[in-house]
Amino acid sequence: MNRRGFTLIELLVVIVIIGILAAIALPNYIKVKDKAKEAEVKSNLHNIQLSVERFAVDTGGTYPTYLIGGQGKHADVQAGANAFTGIQDCDDRTILSDPLLRKGYIEAYPKNPFATNGYAIHQFQEDVEDPLRNEQDEGREQGTRFGPYCTLSGNVLADYRFTEYVVIEQGTGNQSVLRTYANIPYRFWDLWRSNKPNPFLPGEFFYKSAGTIVVADESSVEEDEPIQPTVTEIYMLGGYGSIRTKGRDVLGDEPDIIFRRDSGTGAAQTEFSIPAWTRSIRNERIGSPYGPGSIADAVDQLGYGAPNGIRDGIILVLVPGEDTKGGRD
Repeated sequence: MNRRGFTLIELLVVIVIIGILAAIALPNYIKVKDKAKEAEVKSNLHNIQLSVERFAVDTGGTYPTYLIGGQGKHADVQAGANAFTGIQDCDDRTILSDPLLRKGYIEAYPKNPFATNGYAIHQFQEDVEDPLRNEQDEGREQGTRFGPYCTLSGNVLADYRFTEYVVIEQGTGNQSVLRTYANIPYRFWDLWRSNKPNPFLPGEFFYKSAGTIVVADESSVEEDEPIQPTVTEIYMLGGYGSIRTKGRDVLGDEPDIIFRRDSGTGAAQTEFSIPAWTRSIRNERIGSPYGPGSIADAVDQLGYGAPNGIRDGIILVLVPGEDTKGGRD
């Protein structure tokens, strides 16, 4: 009986066909996988928003001034497959930097579905010298921005206004002033310059609050002391998608707010401007989700969004009063 196998040409044709099918299917598979993870990021944002709104209910409508993310745990770090060891709770939960963690509104921030390599994220934190990271003495007891395995959601847009907070020590009742580390400069805006993504951590979030401020005159503004709102009335909470997703153009340069001052002598009002975000007269600018607006539009002349023509990789933005059906995606 004659037994005939495949010829080399037939095998090559089959291999080529399989390669063509794989080339067609793989991008679609990656796209579907990214969409599923982005859907989880959106769900995470809604869960964070629920905690923010519960915070406001208990504080008479005042929202958290800043968020950090992560968890009140830390770890030792070593290179290798099992990079994070010796997971420990922070000794005193009441001194955690993040206000939602510190006051018990959230046990831990949601897991970031894109965070598959925690050690790479840890190295990212080392590059920006973030004290709220594992194996770091400064800030070690104030929680970790991305959790003990660097796989939780964290805030990655710096805020230079809220640099300190007051805590009451357990047992003694003494008050201490601690640094928030909310001003660590992750550059998470204008990510798609030159039509290609800058390095960033997909799946993370940003949070920015705003509220009415009171300024007597320009001379009352210290150059290195940002002016804080008298009350935090609004916020923006946004999430980042896949490294392949351009997302929305939400963030841009920090706008100036025009203040008018009456001299009290019958003369015309004088005007001066202060950057809306840092509340300082210095020239430093950071990414802002608020653009110039009118007093009728939003708090303190801030309007929604600060688009500047460069995509930011943001797939969803939530603001007060918008639930899971009202997000800006």
